[in-house]
Amino acid sequence: MQELIDQYTGVDEDGRLTRQFITQMEFDTTMHALKEYLTPEIKVIEQGAATGRYSLNFAKMGCDTTAIELVPDQVNILKRKATEQGLTLSIYEGNACSVPFIESDSHDLCVILGPLYHLQTQEERDQAISEAHRILKPSGVLAVAYISRYFVAGMFAQQFPQLVTPEVLSILFESGLVPNKLADSFFNVGYFASPSEMERLVSEHGFTKLRHVATDGFGRYISSGVNKFTPGQYKTWLSYHLKTCDEPSLLGSSNHGLVIARKAI
Repeated sequence: MQELIDQYTGVDEDGRLTRQFITQMEFDTTMHALKEYLTPEIKVIEQGAATGRYSLNFAKMGCDTTAIELVPDQVNILKRKATEQGLTLSIYEGNACSVPFIESDSHDLCVILGPLYHLQTQEERDQAISEAHRILKPSGVLAVAYISRYFVAGMFAQQFPQLVTPEVLSILFESGLVPNKLADSFFNVGYFASPSEMERLVSEHGFTKLRHVATDGFGRYISSGVNKFTPGQYKTWLSYHLKTCDEPSLLGSSNHGLVIARKAI
């Protein structure tokens, strides 16, 4: 756990989502997919809120927003940003696997856009989705993001050839883990899922899938082109991407995926 906290201490998560068109697309696609659920005054909770790029946006939209973040440094930044922007939201330091301070059946929307990248055991992943189910109202909506293990393998081929070994790729394929000293620390503390696994995970915990979105599509593989777009070209590409991001054949090649599901009554 401390290794994970260290990984995100001092990290500019807001900057990650805005400094390039390819990462801006992840944010824009996620917000587009959530738009119909983010009506004013609904109760939304974000698990793994980081520095608040999403939670602060929810609050600006008039949602009754709760943000939970594991890393103390990120919590402090989020609180400061909320104060600077004059926004009111509830902010807690906590772990997505256990939020006993959140009342059962109390929220309309639960957004988990980071924790599943790092919950390396099945028990932890089950706990996180079970907690989401507990705190959601009947018919409440869950949105959970993941990183595709198939994309990670492709990124190794493109950027980290030293990790293209039978051992690394076998472990990644079988377990979603990269326990290798040659890998960046992010990969060491990461968990990388398959699209079918994520659908199964939410289904086994009492949710019915509504959408499954390839948040980046295949854009990461052509990022050098996307990042050179003019603002007008980015707008055109985003419009095209939003028309195709539900295409199942794109899910494994997308860096991030997003499963949206409804709590069964």
